[in-house]
Amino acid sequence: MLKTVKIIAACFIAMLLLAACGTGGRDANLTNGNGAGGSQEENNAPETEEKNADDPEKENGGTEKDQEQSAEQEDTSQKIRLFEMNITYEVNKEKKEDTAFLQSSDNQGYSLYILPEFELTAEEPNKDILYLKDNDRHFMRIEILPPETNMDDAVATIKEQLTAVNSEVTQLEAKNAQWLENAQIYQAEKDDDIVTAYLLKKDDLLLKLTVFTTKEQNYLDPFLKMAETIEKK
Repeated sequence: MLKTVKIIAACFIAMLLLAACGTGGRDANLTNGNGAGGSQEENNAPETEEKNADDPEKENGGTEKDQEQSAEQEDTSQKIRLFEMNITYEVNKEKKEDTAFLQSSDNQGYSLYILPEFELTAEEPNKDILYLKDNDRHFMRIEILPPETNMDDAVATIKEQLTAVNSEVTQLEAKNAQWLENAQIYQAEKDDDIVTAYLLKKDDLLLKLTVFTTKEQNYLDPFLKMAETIEKK
C-alpha cells in the first residue's frame, strides 16, 4: 500500500514539473518576440530609427537645396508683373481712365506701364523719352542715375538746367502722391511752357524725371502716374 502511494506521489510531482515547463516555454516565446504583444514593436524600433537616420531629408522636410529652390521660386513669383493695368489720370481737370501696358526700356534697367497715347524711346545712353504721340511737345525724360550720385550735386544740376527756361526756379512739395514724399521737386515756367523736375529714390533706383508740358494742355498728371509704375527689372 505504501509503495502504491509513493508511485502516485511521484507521478503527481512529474505532472507538476511538466506543467511548469510548458508555462516557462510560453513565457519564453512572449519574451523573445515569437508571440503577439508589445515586444515585437520594441524589436522593430531600432530599424525605424536607422531608416530615419539614413534619410534626414524626410525627417527635416527636405534638403537645404530643396528649401532654397522653393524660396527662389517664391521670390521669382513676387517679381512677376501683369501685362496690363488700369490707370486713372487727369488732363486739364478732366478725369480719364485707360489701360496701360507693361514695357521694358531697351536703354536702361527698368520697366513701367505706358498708356496707349504715349510712346517710350531712347534719347541717348542712360536717358529715355516718354512722349505724347499726337504732340511730342509733351514729354518726360527718364534718367536712372548711378547709386553713388551725390544728391546735392544732382539738385544743383537740376536748378541750373531749369534756369534755361526761367531764371526763377520754384521748389514744390508733393501733393496727394505718397511715392513722391521724399522727392526733390523744382519747376520753372515760361509763357505757356511748364518744366518740372523730380529727383527721388524709388525702390533700388535713383530717378531723375523731367516733365515738359503746357498750361493750356497740362499732361503732368498722366506722366507722373506712369512714372509711379517704374520698377527695376
